[in-house]
Amino acid sequence: MGKRTPLYKVHSEKANIVEFAGFDMPLLYESISEEVMSVRNSVGIFDVSHMGRVAFSGKDAGAFLDFITSQEISKLELSQARYALILNEEGGIKDDIIVVRRGEESYLVVWNAANREKNMNWVDEHAKGFDVEIKDLSDRSFMIAIQGPKSEAILQQICDRKLDALKRFRGTEGYVKAAKCLITRTGYTGEDGFELISEDIEMAEDIWRNLVSLGATPAGLGARDVLRIEAGLPLYGHEINEDINPFEARLEFAVKLQKENFVGKAALERVKDNITKKRFGIKMIGKGIPREGYKVYSQGKEIGFVTSGTYSPTTNCGIAMAYLPPSAKLGEEVTIKIRGRDERGTVSDFPFYDVEKYGWKRKR
Repeated sequence: MGKRTPLYKVHSEKANIVEFAGFDMPLLYESISEEVMSVRNSVGIFDVSHMGRVAFSGKDAGAFLDFITSQEISKLELSQARYALILNEEGGIKDDIIVVRRGEESYLVVWNAANREKNMNWVDEHAKGFDVEIKDLSDRSFMIAIQGPKSEAILQQICDRKLDALKRFRGTEGYVKAAKCLITRTGYTGEDGFELISEDIEMAEDIWRNLVSLGATPAGLGARDVLRIEAGLPLYGHEINEDINPFEARLEFAVKLQKENFVGKAALERVKDNITKKRFGIKMIGKGIPREGYKVYSQGKEIGFVTSGTYSPTTNCGIAMAYLPPSAKLGEEVTIKIRGRDERGTVSDFPFYDVEKYGWKRKR
């Protein structure tokens, strides 16, 4: 039996429970495809309380996060959020994170569940010499994600803040029902959406049931994985790990090499012009469903490998993320060996879906 989030009782009533990153979590409620399309067309709700939530405060909190991540965290405005990377000394990705500035000397970092202990050890080890207090809030708080084009309308009914005034990658402190929450507008599905983070754990179940009663579809890890693949978003342990650098992963937008110093900078400066593989999408032409580890071929020659693959209900075909030569061209035909057969696909960019119809950029 794994650890349980404050919402385990709700999940155990209807969901198929699996172990993930040491937690008993919902894989699906009724249908992964239906949960995916609820998020794309309406609104879905996810329990993401298993993720790490760590507060950094003190005079040097911003400077420390500048040193320990790839981004210029100290330059964030109040209530602004940013995607960032924690790197090792060789420039490999230890984790990808979201950082929110809550005050002049106060930040909240959200990182992956599988890396909670590893990351805490890493930041504690590097904090020497900095005036910073690091407090792990993960097990004394809950985190709920509401995602989809109708997420604002649904959440607004039980939230005291004007959500239409909250821009993407911004946060605000407010109340959802009687729970004091940090409300952020980010997400891991490609859609518009919000996260609720609160230490009022006793309110988690009430908030979840209220949002479901208002129309939010409960969704599990299965739908979350399909949604993030459709959006072309990497997952630690698949597209990114300590042997993959940000340039290979196409995450260079999250790296500020102009910073004076940060962990991994010297290594990145050495490798940035010598990349031998790069993350691409592959959209299948036939009925084949690519999976992690499958090999990719061009004209009979092996050129890469799949890191994540699935059937996409949004595009109605198999899709994958894969590492291919940097010279790969969008639209180029490749094959993936699936169950002994060569299945055709084309090299694709991200996201896989039509941005006019789906995703937070769609025309309203």
